[in-house]
Amino acid sequence: MKNLLVPFDFSKTSNHALNLALSIAEKQNTTINLLYVVQDPFSVKSSGLGEQEYRNSNIRKFLEAIKKETYANLKHVIKKFNNNKIKITPYVTVNASVYKGILKFIDTKKTGLVVMGTHGISNLKTKYLGTNTERVFRMTKKPVIIVRDAVKQPEFRKIVFATDLEHKARKVINQAWAFLKMYNAKIDILRINTLKDSIRSTYAIGQMRNISKKYNAEFDFVLAEAKTPEEGINEYCVKTKADLLVIGVHRKKGFKRLFTDRISESITRT
Repeated sequence: MKNLLVPFDFSKTSNHALNLALSIAEKQNTTINLLYVVQDPFSVKSSGLGEQEYRNSNIRKFLEAIKKETYANLKHVIKKFNNNKIKITPYVTVNASVYKGILKFIDTKKTGLVVMGTHGISNLKTKYLGTNTERVFRMTKKPVIIVRDAVKQPEFRKIVFATDLEHKARKVINQAWAFLKMYNAKIDILRINTLKDSIRSTYAIGQMRNISKKYNAEFDFVLAEAKTPEEGINEYCVKTKADLLVIGVHRKKGFKRLFTDRISESITRT
């Protein structure tokens, strides 16, 4: 796997994400990029200054001072977390918005997986998924692991792959399989039937067996019923105490993955 990226803002959830990323990096023998994006509310366009004036302005000097201080703070975090087995490289960038800074970093660096907290230090505690996390989750082509709480056991022993069993679902598992197969986990393939979207059990079992055959792996196949897909997926994950939920999102750009934005993001907000 290529480098792991951990967007970091010194919040509890970003600390949890870094802790999990260290476990993943050690298992997959890869490195971690630790990124802090300084938001620049006074970009060249919004400040009304020319580019040269902006570079020489106090605004620019102020942002450079923040970058320098933040970089030093990231070094302290790395010293606190690192066990000398994994290389962690700190980065501080400036962008008009945090999520755009993260997406730009993903595209310019060899990022294989993004591990990030559910919300940053500025978000309300009652809000499960912060705006920046939600946008990165929806807009990047790379797989994203979203971490809410401290991970007591960094091994994924129970994984739920929620799918509608359509052809596009195979693209999702193709992306995830290289990661999933490194864990000795019990993997459930879950399909939720609703009143508006239901398939026959014989068809579902056939499709699930095709997935099992393709990857030469043992999966447990589950066909459940619920009022909505998100309700059914959440209930199943809670009931089975799943360590990781694998779902896809629907983007305006790139191929369409598992579910629509509404379903995927509703699940991540629960």
